[in-house]
Amino acid sequence: MLKPVVRDGSCFVVDVKSANSLSNMSTRKQAARLLSCLGLVGAMTYAGFSLVHVNTLVAGFAYMLLVLVVAAHWGLLESIATSVIATLCLNVFFIPPVLSLTIADPQNWVALFAFLVTSITASQLSSSARQRAREAQARQVEVERLYQLSRSLMLLDRQRELGVQIAEGVKEQFEFLEVAYCDAFDGRADFSGGADPHLEEGVLRDIARGEVAWCVWRRGSDSKGKEAVVVPVSVRGQIAGSLGAVGPPVSEPALRAIANLVGITVERVQEQLAVARMEAARQNEQLKGVLLDALAHEFVTPLTAIKGAITTVRSEFQHEPDENDFLAVVEEETDKLNGMVNETIDMARIEPGRARLRRRLLLVADLVHMSVSRMASLLDGRSVDVQVPESISAVSADPDLVSLALRQLLSNAAKYSPPTSEIVISASETNSTITIKVLDEGPGIPLTELEAIFERFYRGIGAHDSVPGTGMGLSIARDIISAHEGRLWAENRPEGGAQFAFTLPTAASEKDS
Repeated sequence: MLKPVVRDGSCFVVDVKSANSLSNMSTRKQAARLLSCLGLVGAMTYAGFSLVHVNTLVAGFAYMLLVLVVAAHWGLLESIATSVIATLCLNVFFIPPVLSLTIADPQNWVALFAFLVTSITASQLSSSARQRAREAQARQVEVERLYQLSRSLMLLDRQRELGVQIAEGVKEQFEFLEVAYCDAFDGRADFSGGADPHLEEGVLRDIARGEVAWCVWRRGSDSKGKEAVVVPVSVRGQIAGSLGAVGPPVSEPALRAIANLVGITVERVQEQLAVARMEAARQNEQLKGVLLDALAHEFVTPLTAIKGAITTVRSEFQHEPDENDFLAVVEEETDKLNGMVNETIDMARIEPGRARLRRRLLLVADLVHMSVSRMASLLDGRSVDVQVPESISAVSADPDLVSLALRQLLSNAAKYSPPTSEIVISASETNSTITIKVLDEGPGIPLTELEAIFERFYRGIGAHDSVPGTGMGLSIARDIISAHEGRLWAENRPEGGAQFAFTLPTAASEKDS
């Protein structure tokens, strides 16, 4: 049976059966010591009364010495018992009348009382000093072990499991029989050796996933004073795991310190992994950008040659009507491909958050119509509803880049909505801010991907095989809008479909700022 105990703001869960067994064992030890104290007093009384025949003063000093020795080696209870027994023996065997509990001289009452008070006081002082010395020595040992543990946790091997290394380090420094670390994220328990039956994985997981700030689970494991203990490990104020150990009892401050060191180690490893992932992503993005830029430039020369050749063939030579139609298709598609390459080059030149702008006064209606006309081939046969009020203010923006951002949103709407559905482009003005929206009738965006879709090279879970693309368009669009001090976001429409919207400051607000 487990029983909760609250002490000093800490929550302990103790195995009552084990606690009772340990209590019974301690009671037997104390009984044996008390019998030993009785035997020591009896032996000293026999030697002083029957063999040496000492007087009252010598007997009192001898008894006092015995009380101090007992207090120094055993404890307060044993020394007090020795004091009481020694007082009785001093009265019976050395204070007249001898061999009687009565005291004839009233001064002997004072002497006997003074002996008893002095013995008990000396016992308390000696026991207290002995206890403080033991605690100081234990704290010193624990501090040294904590220092060694902190050094070992700083030298972890990234190639091995973190939980196993934590368990092995704690076990080695504090001489535990077994140590386990349980991660709150996946509930996995790593042991320094084999799994120990005293460390229940269920308890490890419960404390690792608990909501209490500090909870210690203890259970006595054998008759030699060993115990099993489980403590939570916190990272940034949140419980990130639990640490369990079987071995010699450890003080609560030491347990707190061990848990804090483990928490700091887990936090440091998490930060290192995050930094490594960010650096890898940065290098990967840089490499992809370089490759994309190089690839786009490699397309320019052959496209220019194809364009020049097909134009010359059509203008310099006579062709049958059918032949001329085919050549017209080739020239038209070459122009489209050339436009796509130029657009790709522009996208590759835009570094995240560092787009170079060439601002000029731009009407929102002109921006929308220019973008739609350049997307004519992709939007061929698609119904596009443009809702831009004539009274809406102009913006100060880079027309090429803002048009590129809007075209990315139109392209995204065309790819992810049915061919027969309608795309709506609207614009509104509020508080010196222009908001442009692109609405489609597609399946919408999973809630878990509303932000992820704006990351470079990210493709939605359902888009890898069904929808062509590189995953760069929305990221480029957000960088362009951010460079214009605007905001781009996505949301799902209640009636179905997705809505992309971005804001731009009006030309008047740009001039005032």
